[in-house]
Amino acid sequence: MAMGRSGSSRLGDALPKAQGSSRGDGRLDPVRWRRPARGTLLRLAVVAILLGTAALVSWSPPPSCESPTYTVPAANSPSASAPATNQVVPPGNVGVPVRLADPAALALVEAGNRVDLLRLEGGSSTQVADAALVLQVSGSDDPTSGGLLLALTPDEAERAVAGPGQSFAVLIRPS
Repeated sequence: MAMGRSGSSRLGDALPKAQGSSRGDGRLDPVRWRRPARGTLLRLAVVAILLGTAALVSWSPPPSCESPTYTVPAANSPSASAPATNQVVPPGNVGVPVRLADPAALALVEAGNRVDLLRLEGGSSTQVADAALVLQVSGSDDPTSGGLLLALTPDEAERAVAGPGQSFAVLIRPS
């Protein structure tokens, strides 16, 4: 079986000759190393600085934050909740939350006051409760969410249930 040349010699002819080996040391360097361009070095330096900064920021402890402080309003201010003795519903009465038509009036009412509760209907008003005890005033600093907690008799509480389009007002009685 004569094929002319052996398979090993054909393979040797197909391989490229090593470049850069003028001395014949047999090195086959696939890529020549060249010094990077000036712009490439600058980009590498910027990337290294950004990576170092990101690592520093992610590993550093968060700055210390002071815990929020909460202030409790003084007992004599209108926005303060009433003392525990005034929040107790008297026997024979029920506690009824009421929103006022004019929320600014909440700033004038304090727990322990006596008020007349009026239902506003159209241009007239109807008395719902007479000398009702104010148990608590909530939201006098934010009138949109505030209201009164009143101690009413069961009959007054039924009349105080607001229907659609009904609102309430109070008349503050002198102490």
